[in-house]
Amino acid sequence: MHESPINQAAGLQGLVQPCGPRIMAMVNHGDESAELPLLWRLCWTLADLGYTVTVLDATTFETESNPGLDQLLENSYWQNEARAETPAWTVVPSGKAIQNLCTPPSNQAHNLRRLGQLFARDSVVILYSRAEWLVPMVGHCGVAPLLAVSPVKASLLTSYRALKRLLINGRLEPTIVNMVPPSHDTPSGMPNASAGAASLVECARNFLNYDAKAINLPASEEHASGAMQRLALRLMESAVSLGGDSATMGQLLASKHLTGMDRFAGSH
Repeated sequence: MHESPINQAAGLQGLVQPCGPRIMAMVNHGDESAELPLLWRLCWTLADLGYTVTVLDATTFETESNPGLDQLLENSYWQNEARAETPAWTVVPSGKAIQNLCTPPSNQAHNLRRLGQLFARDSVVILYSRAEWLVPMVGHCGVAPLLAVSPVKASLLTSYRALKRLLINGRLEPTIVNMVPPSHDTPSGMPNASAGAASLVECARNFLNYDAKAINLPASEEHASGAMQRLALRLMESAVSLGGDSATMGQLLASKHLTGMDRFAGSH
């Protein structure tokens, strides 16, 4: 049995991600009017950059008439058939499968490896899910989940709850995007376009001792804009590779877990 080498490069080798599809995440916290348009724009932008994109939609449950991830995990024939003709991006109902994968005892490395076997090596997988399922799936591994915020009053409360769960339970620092509507589309009496994000940042600082930062993104901007491309590339930087076997995946997640914990601890 070969032993792991002990040298200066050993630590760096543990941080090198194996080839394979990469996973990023987006939080569903109930503000679909902001989340869904941003999600579709992200998909289009990644497709424009040459990636094949699959959205695992954990807000929709698989059924016999509307199969999805649960069937992909169980039926290898359908899996191979689905790979044959893949559009630039597609949405897969995933609620049942993700819930099952998150049920204790849950093995994060094993679950991510299983997902990696379903998708092409150069593809991007976006897990769109509530925070309580994102944590066991991608928690402690350096992913920066996309968290969309809008001026809608309820968005502050739901986004704060999601942020708190991500930070405390998953050590996940989200990429907060403030969806700014055009001024002529803002009804009278609605809070300022940046009020929701500003309040979220203030709550994070006061109650979580976390210095949150929000990116302003015009809601009416085209998906292929420079801002969207920069956002997509930023999310790709924190995406985790789904390649490699269980042992390799476990080592990768362990190294990212430690790195992520140090970064999180240092930011407070």
